[in-house]
Amino acid sequence: MNMPFSKKFILFVFCSFLFLNGCNNTSSVEEENKMVGVKIYDYSKNLSGLFEEWGQLGINTVFTNEKLLGIEGFTDLAQQHRIKTFIITPVFFNDELLAAEPEYYAITNKGEHANDDWVKFVCPSRKDYRKQKIESIKSLVLKFEPDGISIDFIRHFVFWETIYPDRALSSIDNTCFDESCLSHFQEETNWVIPTTLKTEMEKANWITENCFDKWVEWKCGLITSMVEEITNEVREIEPDILINVHLVPWRDNDFNGAIRKIAGQDFKQLAPIVDYLSPMTYAHMVKQQPEWVNSVVQDVYNKTQGIVIPCIQVKEAYLSDTLSIDEFRNNLQAALKPPSKGVLFWSWEQLDIDVNKKQVIKNIIKGD
Repeated sequence: MNMPFSKKFILFVFCSFLFLNGCNNTSSVEEENKMVGVKIYDYSKNLSGLFEEWGQLGINTVFTNEKLLGIEGFTDLAQQHRIKTFIITPVFFNDELLAAEPEYYAITNKGEHANDDWVKFVCPSRKDYRKQKIESIKSLVLKFEPDGISIDFIRHFVFWETIYPDRALSSIDNTCFDESCLSHFQEETNWVIPTTLKTEMEKANWITENCFDKWVEWKCGLITSMVEEITNEVREIEPDILINVHLVPWRDNDFNGAIRKIAGQDFKQLAPIVDYLSPMTYAHMVKQQPEWVNSVVQDVYNKTQGIVIPCIQVKEAYLSDTLSIDEFRNNLQAALKPPSKGVLFWSWEQLDIDVNKKQVIKNIIKGD
């Protein structure tokens, strides 16, 4: 039996409404359940207004430190506004410790302290330091009960923020060649460094010439194992806690494989351990075009099939030329292209004073 024309027309209108409404819903990044996060390290104004504004911009996750999480009302407001909280936990960057106890410094292949401008790194094989850092992170989880932890400076020493596309691998300092790392490397791999070699530089050169692949594998293991130990320990406290890891934004072939050879980050090893992989795709900072942002996301995803959340910069840094509104918009659009599952902004302090860039975010994230 055929349906009367009037009923067909009503059904057509109803289905069209559902279709159009569905299209409108999918046009908004916020409604696709993607993470939209912001890094914030300091804030002294009204917290209620801050969370209300984040809601208006479509921000659903905040990455912060113990200083802000410790402010009365911060976590309550986050829960009220359905904003997840991640506490950022630096690992091998520790300028305060190194100022007091310089013997903890990582050592470069030139035999120097791992120190470049503000970037100062601890030797990653020091068992006492690793244990102390894990205990510190556990105490933060117990104290603040965040939704997640965001593991930062979880790499070997490199000031990647000032390394531009024309650099060669050999021009980038490599670490760590202190007594601790050299001893552990030999014990755990059965390689023996000749006793005739006396300086760290001589030993580093010998390793590079004789067993560099094994050295790279071993140094990546230092990073992977630290992430695994942190994750296991905090999940003993809170089984459902989310884990994010900050990644150096180098693709597999950049600088002849420096992501593993220098930074010691093996994405394939890290991905099964954590929930999110967050490359710090600060395109303007490292003299890259917006499309580079998505290429980094693609590279990480292709190797891991993990959930990749790129972080983009809001304002210029280390360079004098301005990060324009158009460039910021293009970077944000590139960051949100598949297979990305969201975006993070570095940082709120810089974004808070730029009304125009806030409007860009609102337009793209909320679809306004």
